[in-house]
Amino acid sequence: MECSRRWLFNGIAALFVCGSAAFASDNPQLDWPAGESQIMNPVLLDGTTAPSSAPASAPAETTLTPVMYLLDPTPFGQWLEKNNFSFTGYFERGYFYDTNNPSLGTGVHGDAPTFVTFPGAYSNRILLDQLDMTLSKGLDITRKWDWGFTFENGYGTDYSYFHSDGLLDNRPPNDPQDQYDITQANLLLLAPVGSGLTITAGKFVTMLGHEVINPTGNALYTHSYSFSYGVPDTNTGVTGAYTFGKLIDGNDWTATAGFSEGWNQSLRNDNGDIDFLGQFKGNITSALAMVTNVEWGPEGAGDDSDYWTTVEAIPTLTVSDQLTVVADCLYSDAPHAATTAAGKSAQWYGICGYASYKINSYFTLNLRGEWFRDQGALATGFQANYFEVTLGTQIHPLPNDNILQSLVIRPEIRGDASDRQIFDLTHLGFADYNEFTFALDVVMQF
Repeated sequence: MECSRRWLFNGIAALFVCGSAAFASDNPQLDWPAGESQIMNPVLLDGTTAPSSAPASAPAETTLTPVMYLLDPTPFGQWLEKNNFSFTGYFERGYFYDTNNPSLGTGVHGDAPTFVTFPGAYSNRILLDQLDMTLSKGLDITRKWDWGFTFENGYGTDYSYFHSDGLLDNRPPNDPQDQYDITQANLLLLAPVGSGLTITAGKFVTMLGHEVINPTGNALYTHSYSFSYGVPDTNTGVTGAYTFGKLIDGNDWTATAGFSEGWNQSLRNDNGDIDFLGQFKGNITSALAMVTNVEWGPEGAGDDSDYWTTVEAIPTLTVSDQLTVVADCLYSDAPHAATTAAGKSAQWYGICGYASYKINSYFTLNLRGEWFRDQGALATGFQANYFEVTLGTQIHPLPNDNILQSLVIRPEIRGDASDRQIFDLTHLGFADYNEFTFALDVVMQF
């Protein structure tokens, strides 16, 4: 196993050297899909992505991003399109207000909102959450062989939480507030196996979770506990994806399998071993889609014998053209990893429900409700039950404009509660059973 891990390390290191010689890039999402990793839906020749089980939630006059739309009439833009290259990105700025602790600062009575990881220790101020750029080359599925790549990097407050082991490494959130990170750097290969096998090698955003790093893939500004504590942010490894045509009730299903360095590991590995990744997704009916995910392997630092198991089911029901509901059901087990009692196993699990109602092309209402249990105090540091309800609105001021159609304003209100007194731990020397917050962000794809 050590030999295979060393081979993986050397191969991925070479990929990063090649990828870094390219240009800045980001996750090339051309609409507003509800979750799922873009790397599992590679960009195709026509500029769209491979079919996803999650519905889009915003209108679009053109499938081109603003930069590509402006370049399209030029010789350079035509060359990019002809050779299937795409340059795109986005920015997100936000404001998060903690009513429990409205003071501004990071001292003993500072403003860090407990457990609301994004925006994290930076409440009560305007933030540059993410400034992100992507250079990618999509796959031409009409060819037997083709290659592509994704190189994504970003700067902002969020990236202090996204660093993988061995690549720009984790630093405390306050040192500094805004940080740079390479979110993805991978190569794609389309091989003539059956209807086509897509191989991805390098660093990519995890396939687990309904919510994603890229804010254009989420309905709300703040994140769920499942996203923040329940699943990894990124993986570095090799996967293969194959689509089985008309497998269930005439619908295509895509199976993905491979291995990675582990949770948020890249150029270093904290236990010297690899894990397994798997996904199976498609439509059961025209209205009901399902994504199932699994990650299995040793994830503890210095521990290559205790295999963590994370399984997830994400059904999506399109009730009507206006209403979509989603459930993210997550369970993880980490043997001998509980911090509450030596030798005990830790589990974290929960269910997160989403409802999205599109009023018109300008307004969409979004609701999230969640229960998350940290049994063994490994995920959050406390053995507790967590509950949260978030209500927000997506406002598209110019939905029919070719340049500004992706401009979105997202106000939200959020209430968190727990069966332990753990919120705002430094507020006036005591903690609370609940936390109430307001937030607003502005997202623009370019």
